[in-house]
Amino acid sequence: MMKKFLLLTMLLICSCAYGETRARFLFIGDIMVHDQQLDAARRKDGTYDFTPSFRRIKPVFEGEFLVGNLETVFAGTGKKLRYAGFPFFNTPDVFTENLTGDLGVDLLTLANNHIFDRGANGARRTVAVLNSADIPCIGLGLDDVPSNDAIILDNNGIRTAFINHSYGSNMWPKSSDVHLNVYGEADIVQSMKRARALSPDVIIALFHWGNEYHYKPNVHQKKAADIAIREGATLVVGTHPHVLQPVEVIVSEDVKAVAWSLGNFVSFQRTRPRERSIILSAEFVKTEGTTRLSRLSIAPLYVIAPGSKRTEVTYAGSNETLIKTLNFEGLSKSQVNNLRAIGRSVNEFLGAQKVFDENGFNVLWREESPDILPKSHRKSPL
Repeated sequence: MMKKFLLLTMLLICSCAYGETRARFLFIGDIMVHDQQLDAARRKDGTYDFTPSFRRIKPVFEGEFLVGNLETVFAGTGKKLRYAGFPFFNTPDVFTENLTGDLGVDLLTLANNHIFDRGANGARRTVAVLNSADIPCIGLGLDDVPSNDAIILDNNGIRTAFINHSYGSNMWPKSSDVHLNVYGEADIVQSMKRARALSPDVIIALFHWGNEYHYKPNVHQKKAADIAIREGATLVVGTHPHVLQPVEVIVSEDVKAVAWSLGNFVSFQRTRPRERSIILSAEFVKTEGTTRLSRLSIAPLYVIAPGSKRTEVTYAGSNETLIKTLNFEGLSKSQVNNLRAIGRSVNEFLGAQKVFDENGFNVLWREESPDILPKSHRKSPL
C-alpha cells in the first residue's frame, strides 16, 4: 500500500513538474465616456445605464482574463463636480457594473493623461470606487502603494506581473500623496525590478504613450519598449493614440511582442479610423517552469452609433462561428457588410493571417510557424 502511495505521489509530482499550463489574456484599448455616451445612458429618473454599449460584444469576454485602459475617473458629484466627458472626464460609479458584469475586467490601467482630470482627489476616489467593485488597478502611487509599483495576478496557474506607465498627464495636481507612474528610464527600470521581485512566470508592460492619431510608434515609444524588454518584459501593450498601430513580434531565443496601440475600445470619437480597434489575445504556455508566448491573435472591432448619441462596440471580423454567438440584431445587410469591410482593413493593416484560432480570432503569430510574422499591408487602418 505504501509503495502504491509513493508511486502515485511521484506521478503527481512529475505531472506538476513537467505538465503544460496554458493561459490566455485579452487586451482592449481606451475605455472612454464622452458627453454623448452620458446623455444616451441617462434614464428619466436620473440614473445611468451603459449596458447597451456592450450588448453586442459581451459573450467574447465571458470567462476570459481581460485588461483595459480606463481613460476616465470616478470623481463623484457635488461641490461643483458633475459628470462630463472630454476634456475633463467624470463618469458615474455605476459604470463599474458594466466593467465587471458586461466585460468582466480583471485589471484596469490608470496611468494615462486623464487620470488627474478631477485632481488628486478625483484620482484617489477612482481607486476607492474600483476597490469597492473588486477591480484591480495599477498606474498610481498612493497610500501603501509606492510609485512605479508592480502587481501580480494569477491566470490559470501562470503568475503574471504587470507594470503601467504614462508619458504624462494633461493636469498635474499639487499633491504629495498621489503619484502618476511616468515612463522615464529610471521609472521603468524600478517597476521592472519590483515586478521581477514578485517571482512571476511572465511580465507584461502596459504603456500609455505615442502621438495621437498617428499610425506608427514614435521614438519615445520605441525607447520605452526597448527598456521594458531589456529588463524582462515578454509583452508590451500600448494605448493613447486613439487609433491602431502595428503589432511587432521579435523572434530570438525568447519571443517578445509589442502591440504599439490598440485604439479606442469605446468612445464617441466618430472620425475615421478612431471608431475601429481590436481585442488582442495573447496566449502563454508554461512547461517545466519556463513560460513562453505561444500565440497572438486579434478580433477587429467597430463602434457603431445606431442613435445620435448611443455607441455599441461590435465585432467586425468574419469568423462565422463567432458571429453566431454575437448580437447583430437590428443591423441591415449593408451595415453588416460594412463591418466586414472594416474588419478586413484592420486585419490587413495589422498583417493578420487568414486563419482563425479556436476562439474565432485571426492569428497574428504562432509558435507552430514562428517565421510568419505580422506585416502591415496598409498605411492606415482605414
